[in-house]
Amino acid sequence: MQTANAYKNYENIQRLDTLHTYAEWKRIERKRKAQRRETAIYYIKQKLMRLAAVGISVASPLLLDGDATISLIMLPLGIFLMVTKEKVCMF
Repeated sequence: MQTANAYKNYENIQRLDTLHTYAEWKRIERKRKAQRRETAIYYIKQKLMRLAAVGISVASPLLLDGDATISLIMLPLGIFLMVTKEKVCMF
């Protein structure tokens, strides 16, 4: 049983031990950085959406002469966006 596991580990090590040329590595690293940047921009947009939803829900009764209908939708949405760590909005 141990030899079978050792053989699997050896195969995994061989698969992970691939070498890239410098140009390939730069291309892969550029893709990783772009992906990280896109993810960071997405979460910034989601935070702005959260602030807008809460702001609209607070300001709407003041601006619409006490009509708080939009607050019933926007406030829970803003609170949900505050507590979630998942990707919710589709930008």
